[in-house]
Amino acid sequence: MNITLLAGAREGRIPLPPSKSIAHRKIILSALAPLGGEVRLWSISNDIRATIDLVESLGGSISIKQFNQIHHIKISPLPKKIPAPVRIHVDESATTMRIALILAPALADHVIFTAGEQLRTRPMDEGIRFLKEHGVEVKGPWPMETSGRLTFTDAQITAKTTGQFVTGALLASLTQRRPVTVAAKNPPSAPYIRMTARMMEEAGVNIEENNGIYTIHPGDITHIDPVVEGDYSHAAYAIVANAMGSKISLTNLPAHSLQGDKQILEHIKKIKAHKPVDLTHTPDLLMALAVLATKTGATFTGIRRLRTKESDRIAATSAMLRELGINTKTTDDSLTVAPGQITSGTVDSCGDHRIAFAAALVATAATGPITVVGAEAVDKSWPGFYESFAALKIIEDQ
Repeated sequence: MNITLLAGAREGRIPLPPSKSIAHRKIILSALAPLGGEVRLWSISNDIRATIDLVESLGGSISIKQFNQIHHIKISPLPKKIPAPVRIHVDESATTMRIALILAPALADHVIFTAGEQLRTRPMDEGIRFLKEHGVEVKGPWPMETSGRLTFTDAQITAKTTGQFVTGALLASLTQRRPVTVAAKNPPSAPYIRMTARMMEEAGVNIEENNGIYTIHPGDITHIDPVVEGDYSHAAYAIVANAMGSKISLTNLPAHSLQGDKQILEHIKKIKAHKPVDLTHTPDLLMALAVLATKTGATFTGIRRLRTKESDRIAATSAMLRELGINTKTTDDSLTVAPGQITSGTVDSCGDHRIAFAAALVATAATGPITVVGAEAVDKSWPGFYESFAALKIIEDQ
C-alpha cells in the first residue's frame, strides 16, 4: 500500500498507542500471576497480538472486551502442567520471540517456534546459547524446536545484540521457585532490562540489583496495574516534529517513565548543541532524530544493532534522507547527517514500521509531498497511525 502525505508542519492532538515494552511485560506478568491479571489498551498492534497469542499457546485463557474504546484484556494464570508439544507462532514480534525463547522452555518440555519471514533473519544466537548452556536442546533454525526443561540458579547471558533475552531470563526466574541471579554481559538497551526488573518489583516480586546483577527471590506476583502509558518511541516522531515547527499535543505520555526512549528530549538538546549523540541504549530513536539533524547536522553512534532490525535501519534511514536531498555518511556503527532542505520524494518503508513513521515526520518539514511505499508496515506497532496523522491540520502560515 502506498500513501502520499502533503507537506507542512502540523498541529492538533494525537492519542499515542500504549507502550509496547510495558504492554508485553504486563501481559506476561499477568499470565505468571497465581490469580492472573488484566491489561487495558486502547489499541492492539500486531506485536502485542503476538504476545497475547503466546500466552494462549502456553495454555492461558484470554478474554478481550471493549468499553469506552479501551480493550480490557483479562488473562487467566498459565496452567501448572503444560501438555507437550507447545506450538508458538510469534509473527514478526522480536520481543515476543526473544522473551518466549527463554520463558517457554522454563514452562514446557517441548516447544516449537515459528515466525514471520522478516523475523526469521534476525539474531537469536545469544538466547540459543543460553538454553544450551543450561541443558536444553535446540534444533533449527526454523521452525526452532527446544527439548528439555530449562532450570537455572545462576544465569549469565551474553547480550551484545539485545537485552531482550535478559528480560526473558528475569521473567523465567519466576518459574524456578528458588533464589536466582541473572547477569548480562555487555548489555545494550540497559534501561529496558531495568524496566523489567522494576515492573516485577511493582508486581510484588522481591528482586534486588547490584551492579547489573539481579537476584530474584521466590514468591508470587500479587498485583498488576492494568493501565499502560503511552509509547515514548512513537511519541518521538511528534516530539521531533514539534522541534521543527509543528504544534502537536500528545495524550497519555507521563513526564516520569521507565521507558528508555524518554531520552529523546536529552538527545534533542545534544543535537541543537552540535554534540554527537550516542544511541547505544536507545537505538530506535535514530530515525526520528536523523530527520531533526537535517536542520543542524549531527553524528549518531552506538547504532550497530540497527543493521539487524526489521530492515537495516542505518542503510534505510540514509537512503530515505538521500532520496529527499540530504547528504549522509554511514559506517557500520554510525550515521552522519548533513544539514539541508528536505525535498519532495518517495520513501520505501522497507517493510519497517519505524521507517514508515519517519517518512510521515519528514512530510512535516519537506518542500513537497512525500509518498510512502509499503505504508502498511505501521500496523506492526501502531494500527490507525495514518488516521491519526490525517486528523492533524497543516499549519498554513509557515
